Amino acid sequence: METVAKFDEYNEVISVIHVFCRMVNKYKRKSDRQSWRQEDMQRALDAVEQDEMGWLRAANQFGVPQATLRRRARNKNKYVHRVLKGLGRFRPVLNEEMENDLTQHALDLESKLFGLNSVELRKLAFELAEANGVEHNFNRVKRVAGKDWFKGFMTRHPQISVRKPEATSLARAQAFNRPQVSKFFRVLEETMKDHDINPLRVYNVDESGLNTVQSTQKILALRGRKQVGAVTSAERGIHCTVVCCMSSAGTFIPPCVIFPRKRWKPELGDSGPAGTLNLCQENGWMTGELFLAWLKHFVTYVVPNPDNKVLLLMDGHSSHKSYEVVKYARENGVVLMCFPPHCTHRLQPLDVVFYGPLKTYFNQETTKWLKNHPGRTVTQFQISALLNAAYGKAATAGIATNGFLKTGIVPLNPEIFPDHLYAPADVTDKPETPDEVFRLTVLDCSKT
Repeated sequence: METVAKFDEYNEVISVIHVFCRMVNKYKRKSDRQSWRQEDMQRALDAVEQDEMGWLRAANQFGVPQATLRRRARNKNKYVHRVLKGLGRFRPVLNEEMENDLTQHALDLESKLFGLNSVELRKLAFELAEANGVEHNFNRVKRVAGKDWFKGFMTRHPQISVRKPEATSLARAQAFNRPQVSKFFRVLEETMKDHDINPLRVYNVDESGLNTVQSTQKILALRGRKQVGAVTSAERGIHCTVVCCMSSAGTFIPPCVIFPRKRWKPELGDSGPAGTLNLCQENGWMTGELFLAWLKHFVTYVVPNPDNKVLLLMDGHSSHKSYEVVKYARENGVVLMCFPPHCTHRLQPLDVVFYGPLKTYFNQETTKWLKNHPGRTVTQFQISALLNAAYGKAATAGIATNGFLKTGIVPLNPEIFPDHLYAPADVTDKPETPDEVFRLTVLDCSKT
């Protein structure tokens, strides 16, 4: 019984501690005592000591309590007026300058893709206090500042917030740097001048994947429920490749869909976008032969010729640079130019403005189809119809022109990207070697 009593007493103490912690974290000051500024108190003291005015007039003019002014003038609280004193322990451990330096350091590391988490920031605060000889109540065993200090720090610096970062590969961090981007724009400008290409005849082509299993969206559910579900078509869906192309003038070439199968069935293309090129490949991937078929599809709608050429921008995938592709492009007045490696997330218009909305609309259409057809799953035979609805919403002239504008391609703007986008390359920079020297691939289609 004694053990049980001690256990109950222990639980009561723990509950009181929890309540106290919640009170500390959510405490809001209810008193307006000592809401005056220390500078105003010092001015009032100087005015009284120099016989410029009396107690009451000085207190009213500088907005400080008369009793406190009298007490400090008579030096009853010795040295109090020389330091910043307040009610309770309200002063931060680190002064304003230290916290500002800590904030700037955290933001600089975030811009270089090496952001600090909360524990790392608290450890830095402890090290900063120790290095500057600041008195603190931080944990000296774990050598870390407390969680309450962190909450107060976040309140005092609302310009920063805790965010979940988007994963960025080291290759992209290294590749997207100012020299590479500058060289791309320089070669782009030279290519357009050499081939006399109208800025409104610049196109961008790229492939992306579509899946019959949609990504779930946020829904309304009962607060506190541990698990919330949503119906998807299957656990693992069927992957198809969609090839889209748009121009700087705001036009779109009818898309191409590559189905993962060996033989074509006409039913697969039912209700698809008008003019869609439907192809088959065993894995649903792009190959050199299929890209040649798409290029012929492109030439059919654009109708270029050696006297009126077009520029086609694309990534450096091997299927885009086969001999047959280069030969056909040269004969039909298509100048092919590749983006720098690992830079398409910033430089490619389709990646920047188009594929995000397209996949969002495709997921929405898939969810709508499942609700209207209970008990059925999405298969290859529904992809064309779902793509038609999503493509009609995403493929607008505004999105196309905005894509070329945001990437600085049309109109040409080599300074389109701010300095902070190049910051990740600073911490991953390393000496260039012959194998790592940047090579921009321009396939000159005007020469044999």
